[in-house]
Amino acid sequence: MSQTHDLRDALLHECDIAIHLHSKLPEGAADYRPTDGQRNTTELLRYLASCGVGSVLAMRDGTWDGYKEAMDGVADMPIEGFPDAMRRQKERLRELLDGLSDEDLESVESTLPWGQKVTLGRALMETTLKWLTAYRMQLFLYAKAAGNDAVNTANNWAGVDYEGGE
Repeated sequence: MSQTHDLRDALLHECDIAIHLHSKLPEGAADYRPTDGQRNTTELLRYLASCGVGSVLAMRDGTWDGYKEAMDGVADMPIEGFPDAMRRQKERLRELLDGLSDEDLESVESTLPWGQKVTLGRALMETTLKWLTAYRMQLFLYAKAAGNDAVNTANNWAGVDYEGGE
């Protein structure tokens, strides 16, 4: 298996977990906001539904135009639209990553949002993979804080229901 395919599969898995966690949001969670100044659940879902594709485009192309376009594409997405938006993001991530080679990951130079120059592979791990993982984790915490006491580690890391036992 190639590094490109391993990275692609890791990104797709993060998307699948986010879709699973969306199903764990309790009723009324759309407007849940931990504190003023933080995203509410709907805003978080919109970010998750676009940050994967947006960051791949930005790191690959060296411009934030694709990132803005990805964000604009979900600007009005209701909470119920998240699973479909994530499935569309998964398809686009597949296309984008399948269009790259291991050589691209190792040789193409990319610039991280804070200005550091790295290989494209490193850039995709520092942005796309970390962002999908971190904001998926935030979605897990929102589901718990908004009232779903039943979600647990298995929901968060594997995207599965697990109630314990033998």
